[in-house]
Amino acid sequence: MIEIIIAILQIILAIGIIGFWIFFFLVENKNPDKTEWYLKHERSFPLPDLGLITTCLIISAIGLLTGQRFGLFFTIVASGALLFLGLIDFAFNFQNGLFKTRDMDAYMSIFIVSAVLILGIICLIYGYLNF
Repeated sequence: MIEIIIAILQIILAIGIIGFWIFFFLVENKNPDKTEWYLKHERSFPLPDLGLITTCLIISAIGLLTGQRFGLFFTIVASGALLFLGLIDFAFNFQNGLFKTRDMDAYMSIFIVSAVLILGIICLIYGYLNF
């Protein structure tokens, strides 16, 4: 039962990451209020996010839902990528004072960083205990 819950969370996060990048390139990337350093930072992440993380999350979810061993392997790989992403985003946002603002971007950043780190830890523990 827990593998189904984890697989569903992985699918939701993969869809969320894809949705973020669609929103970023259609809206944020064209926003004149966004600073160039912020946009340069964000533009460096589509390949790892879409090429590695979402791919691993989807493959992992398929494996977990079908009871295949590769599901555990990709759960562990996805967890490492999620933890790295969460820590990079946390460090960047913290160093640049982005958590100090009281706008929607700050709240979304806090939510995204928290969700990514929490799911990364959950996936790592689950993968480790069941591999």
